[in-house]
Amino acid sequence: MDVQASGGGDKTLRRIVALFVSLAVLAERAAGRSFPVRFLVLCFLRRAEIVATGYVLEGHGVPPSAFVENAAAGNDPADALLLAARFRALAAALVLLLPAGSSRDCRPARLGSLGEKVLPDASHGLKLAPNDTS
Repeated sequence: MDVQASGGGDKTLRRIVALFVSLAVLAERAAGRSFPVRFLVLCFLRRAEIVATGYVLEGHGVPPSAFVENAAAGNDPADALLLAARFRALAAALVLLLPAGSSRDCRPARLGSLGEKVLPDASHGLKLAPNDTS
């Protein structure tokens, strides 16, 4: 599947990257919540991560048979942060599919700057109090 042809260009890819980063933030916030809330959120996010991984691998031309599911099955705060890191990695991989000459190019000039754009500090998800609803 050609990601550019199926999704309508770089605008759609940018929206999908934003969605992946939003899901990562949701996973980070779940890390600071109580076990029942974290359990429910991680159940949904794990399924979303499987679909997102398949989409990104297909966009890069990797055959589906090469994909091996290895998502963590735990419900600890560390598992939530690991899932958040995986969503951020998928967002970074999808950024590489954006065309290089677009008018609002957010592709990194060098590979080292990728972390500054898509992979911010993940520790802010644990600063919330367990009963904080904001």
